[in-house]
Amino acid sequence: MATADLKGTKLRFAYNDGMDEKGNPKYKYKSYSYIKGSATADEMHSAAQSLAGLSEKNLFNVEKIQNFDINA
Repeated sequence: MATADLKGTKLRFAYNDGMDEKGNPKYKYKSYSYIKGSATADEMHSAAQSLAGLSEKNLFNVEKIQNFDINA
């Protein structure tokens, strides 16, 4: 039976970066690696708000990205 082994977790922030020539929003992205896999949504949200407070741009979205190795 195959298994999925967690390789790593990171947070990806999307910051508002103005509008393009067609009026659609543009975003800049920043990723933070080495996030504990056991971190709760509340802990990640709190950390994201703290880190976003250091940026000149407004935070639009935060994504949790997990990478797995699939082994047979």
